[in-house]
Amino acid sequence: MHDLPQSRMTIENHILASLPPVEFEFLVARMEPVSLTNGTIIANAGETVRRCYFPSNGMISLLSVTENGKAVEVGFTGYEGVVGLAAILGKNEMPYQALVQAGSDGFFVDSQVVAELFKRNGEFHDAVLRYTYVILRQISQTAVCNHFHTIQARLCRWMTIMSERSNNRHLTLTQEFIAHMLGVQRTSVGMIATAMQNDGMIRYRRGKVEILDFERMRNSACECYFVVSNEMAEYINSK
Repeated sequence: MHDLPQSRMTIENHILASLPPVEFEFLVARMEPVSLTNGTIIANAGETVRRCYFPSNGMISLLSVTENGKAVEVGFTGYEGVVGLAAILGKNEMPYQALVQAGSDGFFVDSQVVAELFKRNGEFHDAVLRYTYVILRQISQTAVCNHFHTIQARLCRWMTIMSERSNNRHLTLTQEFIAHMLGVQRTSVGMIATAMQNDGMIRYRRGKVEILDFERMRNSACECYFVVSNEMAEYINSK
């Protein structure tokens, strides 16, 4: 990672923090700091990307949406990446909905500014391409996960990620919302949540989930959690 000037010491977004001074200075005057709360929709599928979002923390779910409004999570991002890749990759249209899942601080930057920096073929260009591979790997792994893995293993994966990204073992989650994220029936989530509570892994009531045994939950997650986590770690440590 490059030596950071004092003005950059608080930058936690991996892509921004990896930039050389000349590229960072190009963006810094155009960065709008924001704090986004749970449930904020950054962009909807099909919308023109006007601003890119560089999260410093939290979790943004990437949701594939059908014509009748049903949605399922196909990926997520946080401090490691950027929301609005379409503006950089040549088709300026969101392929999915970006929904804040765990409160996030970060920066909005005009998409044309981001695209201009990308075209300079410097460090930002390379960092975005590496991150794009991470997202592609994540989306392909999600397809495998949704088809082959049990709902309980998927639920453990999802709740582990939520806990890690929010830095909290107390989560505000309804059965309906979990079912929406995983693309399954609410009754299935209810049965599995009850079993996990009886087994001492979680405490659940009135839309509140407390993870009692985080290590067991993480170890009960499907292999997709570890595949994506390892890919993410390799990406973070590559620069």
